[in-house]
Amino acid sequence: MLNSITNNMEQSLHLKYEIINKKDLDFIELLFNSDNVRKFYVLREDHSKDLSLFVDYLVNAHNNQTSITYKIMLLDDTPIGIVGGELQRDFDGDVAWNISYAILSDYRNNGYATEALLAFTNEIRQYAISKAYLDISILNVDSERVAEKSGYIKNHRVGHMDPQHEELDVLFHWEKKLHSERDVYFQMGINAFRNKDYREAEKCFEQALEEGYNGNPNTDALCYSNMGMACTSYGNYDKAFRCLKKAQSLGLTNPSIEKELRWLRDNVGLY
Repeated sequence: MLNSITNNMEQSLHLKYEIINKKDLDFIELLFNSDNVRKFYVLREDHSKDLSLFVDYLVNAHNNQTSITYKIMLLDDTPIGIVGGELQRDFDGDVAWNISYAILSDYRNNGYATEALLAFTNEIRQYAISKAYLDISILNVDSERVAEKSGYIKNHRVGHMDPQHEELDVLFHWEKKLHSERDVYFQMGINAFRNKDYREAEKCFEQALEEGYNGNPNTDALCYSNMGMACTSYGNYDKAFRCLKKAQSLGLTNPSIEKELRWLRDNVGLY
């Protein structure tokens, strides 16, 4: 589950977004009245029969912090579609975003689906989930084009059939890496530190270091600095001192490190 879900996806060039709520049922019924949407946006059988259950599911999943679904609107507030993602296990067993979207027929072929998918993909980068994917039927050429334009890559080794929807033919994963593994562990460390689980934060920053640098914005120096702060917080002062000095030796100097080192000098005698 996500620690928190924001409701503030940035307005993109031609579109804006609002979290789906129960008042959107009329629009959802209009959207799924389209044969093309019904064909490729597969719903559970009970949701398909009663779209109010589908809307309830989206709202509850958002409240339970397992998914996010936005209503896509033009800048004049006209609703034209939905885009969202749900946390699921992918074929490798990793937690990933399973993304889906749909656009009203009258507004297709204007680039809106690509714009919305790009905006949503950028939005979910704030969470410590490393991958997003779409399941796309090989019959859905338009959606494949949208995924490709949005930077998703077709995984040819992950093709499958839905036994309840054989009319869709083969579905393939279209995948996008949201973060390096270092990013994921680094963010996990930050979250653990905020939750005052300092030993877990220490482990996460160590794991981030093991993933290697490769130009990542979360540099070795930042990992050592944050690890030092975590170690100080639970009393591992020797390691905290070593980590903070290592961060400085790598060129990172800031008031937080200096303050922490002064504290270790004045209270523990390390200098």
